[in-house]
Amino acid sequence: MAGTGGYKGNNLLTNDTLTVGFEGGSISVKGFNAYASDMKINTTGAAKKSVTGTVNVKWAVASDIKFDLNNLDKGVAKLKSESSNLSSALSVINIQQDFSTSKINLLTTGANDLTAADSNEEGANMLMLQTRQSLSTTALSLSSQAAQSVLKLFQ
Repeated sequence: MAGTGGYKGNNLLTNDTLTVGFEGGSISVKGFNAYASDMKINTTGAAKKSVTGTVNVKWAVASDIKFDLNNLDKGVAKLKSESSNLSSALSVINIQQDFSTSKINLLTTGANDLTAADSNEEGANMLMLQTRQSLSTTALSLSSQAAQSVLKLFQ
């Protein structure tokens, strides 16, 4: 089953390495060999000699059962250890994904706010600015004329 556990060309159960890139860096997740032989689990049985030759006998005596149970316990312990390693890597990837998703949503909302201007409101703002400019030009002109009139009085 370990050999068929791949996804998009990577199989962490056959010692592949998966590199996940994100903004500002990347993380490499190293897999492990999850085959029964790599877990030290004997699947062939103990070789016993018989009158007719050598045959494989599984669990013929209690010591064979204890040996296999011990191997299974070691295999389970290795799977738990590797599961913990993969879980911590997954946690880092999920945190980075949540951060990236939040950042994308924030930037999208900001872009939408910038481009979703009300044309009527912007037209009214433009008219107000034009009116202010016209009034300030007129006020400057009147103050200039008033200064010239005062100057003429002193002459």
